[in-house]
Amino acid sequence: MDLGANIGSSADYASLVTWWQDAGLDVLVDETPRDWLAKVDPPVAAPAATVATLAIAAAERPKTASVAPPSAFPDSLPAFQAWLTSSETLAIPLAARVAPSGDAASGVMMLVDLPETDDHLSGRLLSGAAGQLFDKMIAAMGRDRDSLYLAAMAPGRPAGGYVDKASGMLFGELARHHAALARPRVLLLMGEQPSRAFLNMGFVEARGRVHDVRLAGGAVPAIATFHPRTLLQHPEQKKRAWEDLQLLMKALG
Repeated sequence: MDLGANIGSSADYASLVTWWQDAGLDVLVDETPRDWLAKVDPPVAAPAATVATLAIAAAERPKTASVAPPSAFPDSLPAFQAWLTSSETLAIPLAARVAPSGDAASGVMMLVDLPETDDHLSGRLLSGAAGQLFDKMIAAMGRDRDSLYLAAMAPGRPAGGYVDKASGMLFGELARHHAALARPRVLLLMGEQPSRAFLNMGFVEARGRVHDVRLAGGAVPAIATFHPRTLLQHPEQKKRAWEDLQLLMKALG
């Protein structure tokens, strides 16, 4: 169908929705207005800096970007889990934190971007309608929440669900360190941001194959798929999501 034409049938509508999905649209409406037309300046190569210059720059960074580098994060999974829920160096209120859940020794780590709006009230990731769909997805694999490891890139949901560039980079570092400590046999990346953090590409482009992700301690096979909230908005994509889960089961052997 022509993109400028009127939508005249359900088939035309489905075609348009699929086009937007393949273009990388992940969320129809967010909770905070954004300036989609804001100018984004290209990165500028920085001149060589001295150790003193780097120290001054680090001291002047906002709180969301001033957390210690990955090498200084706790180096055991239990210690890192505790740090995520209690560290005051992270600019997310403690009451908004939601801990990872499940069994890290299961071999399967599933990663989302942020806790859902009410996850901090229930105390678990993927609550509400998205969680109900998630439970059905993993049940189709013969699993439940106790037989996998579920985590979010961010330890809590920022106000309004908005993540700025500095925080996004930090959450990516946290997620990669988290996965390195969990050492899953297979990593499932649910949604756009986990896919970009680990694979440097959107999940629409990344899905359909197994990727090798280089982490501290070795490579981990990773598969990209839809976030359950996207499947609630686009139920016609559930067939593709099931294909991704089948790929995950095949990778596990």
